[in-house]
Amino acid sequence: MELKCGPKVEGGTANEPQRIIDALAQGKLIIAIMAKGHFTRFGHFIVLRGVTSDKKILVADPVSVKRSEEKWDLSIILNEADVGGPFWIIEK
Repeated sequence: MELKCGPKVEGGTANEPQRIIDALAQGKLIIAIMAKGHFTRFGHFIVLRGVTSDKKILVADPVSVKRSEEKWDLSIILNEADVGGPFWIIEK
């Protein structure tokens, strides 16, 4: 019998845009810590929750329904990620 101790988590960085797109396309979630920009003035966690057919990113922003309903360019997220990441890729 194999015991599972929670979801499988991998690390990623802003230097791996295709890896982020691929993970989202496979149904994985990605937690990102954001620096000052579109999502925060100080620092803030968001969840990347999906990717559209035209490679726009769907987010879950715990403090903004409006931002959670928008489709985002990956470049914005990568450019505003705190210190270039880290991104935590979580297999559901």
